[in-house]
Amino acid sequence: MPLQDPTITHELFQLITQMSEDEKYTLLKLLKRGALKGKCRRQHFRKPLHIPVRCANKAGVSIGVTRDISLGGVFIILNRGVFSRTDSMGLFYRPSIEETAWITADVMRIASEGIGVRFRPMNEIQKTAVISAASTP
Repeated sequence: MPLQDPTITHELFQLITQMSEDEKYTLLKLLKRGALKGKCRRQHFRKPLHIPVRCANKAGVSIGVTRDISLGGVFIILNRGVFSRTDSMGLFYRPSIEETAWITADVMRIASEGIGVRFRPMNEIQKTAVISAASTP
């Protein structure tokens, strides 16, 4: 499953093609007015993914495994490590290029099983690393 789920678009297309012209017009007006703005919790589609990752902060380096990833961030399962709402660094392995990419992220959520981080703005190499990692079967 890619980062943008084509089945969602397909399902929406099917529903829209079954609508009357009046329903399509009403839907279009609602969308143009921003009826969905602020209603969606996440900006990016998440994909389940289990790859090793290293997180570094002022307390040191922790090794974990990703649970899911999106272009916006990643949830990392950790056995231990000291994290707060400080910056962390994610280390992603890029199997096709055999390199690593450090991505700066902010800790957004701390749970008993790990941390959820939001990526800071990424350059093209970092975006490619995330997409490459998420494209692995």
